[in-house]
Amino acid sequence: MIYFSLAIGLIMVIFLSFATYGLWTKYVNARMVKGFLFPGTIVHELSHALLCLITGTTIKELNLFTSDSMGIKYDKPKVPFLFDFIIAAAPIFGCAFFIYFLSKILSNPIPLDTTFSQEIHFTFKGFFDLIRQLLDTVWTTLNSFRNKLHIEDIRHIFYILVIIIFTVSMSPHKQDIKHLVLGFTIISLILFFLEKADISLLKFRGWNIFIKELWAIITLAISALATLLFITLTIIGFVKGFRLTFGHKTTDK
Repeated sequence: MIYFSLAIGLIMVIFLSFATYGLWTKYVNARMVKGFLFPGTIVHELSHALLCLITGTTIKELNLFTSDSMGIKYDKPKVPFLFDFIIAAAPIFGCAFFIYFLSKILSNPIPLDTTFSQEIHFTFKGFFDLIRQLLDTVWTTLNSFRNKLHIEDIRHIFYILVIIIFTVSMSPHKQDIKHLVLGFTIISLILFFLEKADISLLKFRGWNIFIKELWAIITLAISALATLLFITLTIIGFVKGFRLTFGHKTTDK
């Protein structure tokens, strides 16, 4: 059931990053937000471009340093939906790789739990147990940060910035969301039925390590994005409440 956990986690990352990025660009100075997220945006767009080249999709335009038109435009992929999904999913894995890579450079400043979720039966109750286990893992990740974060350690501060920049930069374009949700769901179903047919990819060491690290980064991303979204909504609500209460001046007649 780890594949269903991964699929649900990835879908949560998609919507949390999309919501967070959308609120930031709407209520904060868009130029300042894009400047802060610039390293993640570079990785995001280059990930799209790399998968366009791999799939043979023609890139029509690629702007990395023009703030008004930063992004990529490409022709319709040769294999509809499959290549659409691959290109759309590229930034999620590109940003996840950079979080993993930079954590290794920083000597893994805040170790994360890569333990798989427990085996769950494929039933209605099993689905809710799966969600509960995923949320429990996210909560464990938050507690790990709270207990192991040392604000005076520059490595920890840099690592927090890396997590914020690259998780928010996972945000997909609106038109890509349908491809991502459907694609991750289909892949999880395929891998699940392969396991049921005793074709286990997890026995291969490379695949096992990849899934474990991806699991850790997904739960890390959900933890970071859920916290950022909560803080963002709280600040927006406070500011709007303040403006409604004190923003209108009255004049005596």
